[in-house]
This record gives sequence, C-alpha cells and structure tokens, in this order.
Amino acid sequence: MKKLLSILFIISTVCTANNLPDLGDYGSTVVSSHDESLIARQILYQVNQSQNIVRDIEISDYLESIGLKLIRNSSDPGRKIQFFIVNDPTINAFAMLGNIIGVHTGLFLSANSESELASVLAHEIAHITQRHIVRFLAQQDRITTEGLIITALAILLSRGSADLGSGAFLGGNAYAMQQNLDFTREHEKEADRVGIQILHRSGFDVRASADFFKTLQKGNQFSIGAAPSFLRTHPITSDRINDINARLEDFSYKQRIENPNFYFIKGKIRAFIGRKKTVINILEKNIKNKAYLNEAGERYALAYAYIRNKEFDKAYIQIKKLLGFSIKSPMLIQLQATFLTQVGREQDAKSILKVGLKKYPGYRSFIYGLAENYIEDDESLKAIRLLENYKIKFSQDPNLYLFISKAYSSQGKKLLQYENMAESFYYKFNLQEAINQMDLAVKANDGNFYEKSRVEARLKQLKNEEALYVKFYDK
Repeated sequence: MKKLLSILFIISTVCTANNLPDLGDYGSTVVSSHDESLIARQILYQVNQSQNIVRDIEISDYLESIGLKLIRNSSDPGRKIQFFIVNDPTINAFAMLGNIIGVHTGLFLSANSESELASVLAHEIAHITQRHIVRFLAQQDRITTEGLIITALAILLSRGSADLGSGAFLGGNAYAMQQNLDFTREHEKEADRVGIQILHRSGFDVRASADFFKTLQKGNQFSIGAAPSFLRTHPITSDRINDINARLEDFSYKQRIENPNFYFIKGKIRAFIGRKKTVINILEKNIKNKAYLNEAGERYALAYAYIRNKEFDKAYIQIKKLLGFSIKSPMLIQLQATFLTQVGREQDAKSILKVGLKKYPGYRSFIYGLAENYIEDDESLKAIRLLENYKIKFSQDPNLYLFISKAYSSQGKKLLQYENMAESFYYKFNLQEAINQMDLAVKANDGNFYEKSRVEARLKQLKNEEALYVKFYDK
C-alpha cells in the first residue's frame, strides 16, 4: 500500500487516431471519473514533493489564466484542468490522466509570442478533452491498478522530468508498455485540429501553431537524440506541417495586441535561471545591442537579476526606465514591492501593495505579500481579515491556508493554527499530513464548542477519504 502511494503517477498524453469510435460508457468502465480523481491527487501529491517545481505565484497564475481561457473555448468548457510548471530548460509540455498538464520553463523561454505558448497549451488541452488517454486504456485487454502504475512509470520515463521521476523503478512490463506509447502522425493531427479551433475561439493568432513548429525546427540542427523534448514526444513531420498550414487557410488574419505580461513572465524566469553574474552579463549585452524580443521584458528581467544579486542601485535604474514605458501591469507593481522589501523599506512596500490590490482586486501576489507584511508587523488580525475575504475565491489554494495558519500561530491559537495547516497540506495533496495536523487541532486545548465540532467532523471526513484510497489501491 505505502509503496503504491509513493509512486509518481505521471501519465503523459497518449493519443489515438482520428477515426476512433466514441467510447461512451465503456470508457468510463476502464477508468471511472472517481478513480481518475484519486489518481490525479496522487500525481499532484508527487508533483508537490518535487524540488524542481516552480512555485512563483505570478508565473503560476499567468499560466492558469491562459489555460482557463482556452478551456472555456473548448468542447468541454466546464472541465477543470490543473497546471504545474517544471523548472527545466527543455522545451516540453505534457497532458496526463486526471486532467493535469505539466509545462517546462523551457517552453516559456522558447515561445516568441503569447499565441505560440497558447498554441501548445491548446494542443495539450485537446488531448484531454478528446479523452485520448482513456481511449488508449480502453484498448488494453485488462486494466488494473497495477496496470495503471506500469503505464504511469513507462510514460514518466519517456515524457517527464528526471527530477519528478526520482525513485521510480522500471520493470520489464513497463518497458514493454512504453514501446507502444510513441506518438504517431494520426495522434498529433487530431490534437492539432482541435487545438487550432480552441486557439481561434479564444482570440489567439492561430498561425502561431505553425510559427512555433518553425522555431523548433530552426533550432533543431542536431541529431534526434539531442532534440528538444517536445520534438521527441510530439514529432513534427512535413506531412503534419502541411496539414496544419492547410487548416490555417480557413482562418482569416486577426490583429492581436501582445500582452506585456507574456514578456515579463519570460523575463522573470530568465532572471532566476543560471549563475547570477552570467545572467546579468547576457541581459546587459542584449540591451546594449538591442538584441531582444521586447525591450520592456528584457529590462524587467535585468531588474530582477540585479535584485537577485543585491545590486539595488542598478535595479532601481531599470525600474525607473520600465515605469517610463507607461505599461499597465500588476507585475510592475510587484517588482517595485519586491525591490522596496529587499532594500528594507517594508512600509513603502506595504503601501504599494495596498494600492496595487485596489487596482487589481484578487491578485494573489499582492494578497499574500500584504498578509506576510501584516504578520511580520504583529498585525496578524489584519492578515486574517484580509485572507478570510478570499477564502471562497481561493478555496483550494494551499498558500491561503498556510498564511492563515501563520497568523493564528502568532496569536497562540493552536486549534485554528493546526486546522488551517491541515487544509494547506490537504490542498497540497498530502492527505496523511493533513490528517496529522487535523488530529493536533482536535487535541488542542483551546477553541470554542463550534470550532472543536468543526475540526472533529473534518478529521472524520479526511479519514474517510483515506479509506477510499486504501480500497482503490487494494483492487
């Protein structure tokens, strides 16, 4: 049981041909929606354990905002898909059983426009909405929990990040399974077709699909063994390029104003990758030679790189230049707040975050930045009031409960501290630690009758969920 729970269920996209029949109820008998949700929680538990996952709120929220826009314009707008970002320079994105999509930072850096990034996400979303993974599983003679594990391991080794797969093992059956999971032209054509439709309905430039492939092909002047991950798992053939170009003829040209946040996200990722001085030298050289995709994005990256290297005077110069562009973006406000905090001007940082939150209500980076400032200034009650306002909006965000727990800890309220810490672990998909923390909440000697009843009921609920996992893995 414990061994099964520790295995990473990364299941990358397994596609099928265009002419596959609709599975109907048969597909759900292979992997029910209930079982798929249990597997999804185990995938996300292991993802959250990795040290190679990007946890920057602004980067995560940006990716999710694009993903949500695409999902709403898909054939299944109500489907909930969760995204995570792997700090990996290779160009890759992969969809998994459980409605999950992983994206490498290398994909952000290789995309030349927001539409190019969106085209890849739309492609992966298409794999999920078309139920390609479940269709693949339906072709197997008999799928058991063990079979799902073998499939997960096989695809993990061929699709996922080495860091995510640490500790995983590969048996003979898993190796044999992996040999049957290579992508085919038909597999990709269906995702291309559906992805382009999603991209168009979402207001992005559909020609970005072909543009991104051209970018990859230009950079692929080496052997296939050293090719970007995206090329190996999503093969680009002349036939496929021709098919995409033919489909694009059905769409008229659409002028699109580029989102400045796309360049800022690329900049933020670049600023924190590699040796500090090396990054700074590259960015300085790019700006001097005007060798950049977007000047504001390049200066934004340099400002963060200077902050990272504690060269605050130089960072200040770049921030002033950025403000001169008159670009409206919450990311510029967060940059200023980060700078002010780093130079010891916490009260100024707090003020600018308050202003930012009024301009951009619900911007998580501002909310948590303010909450952290309040807690550090022994104003935990203000932090709690602020965070409670967003409990409905961010009801499944572990960060929200973590900050609430810290605030209650500073007040010495044990029951509420442990209760919120339990919820934080729960939404990090760590069910066992959630139970441990909720058990501490139940045993705490403070709290009123209502609070004690609430944590007792929640502990029972968590233990019941644990029993479902035991039942599932004992199949």
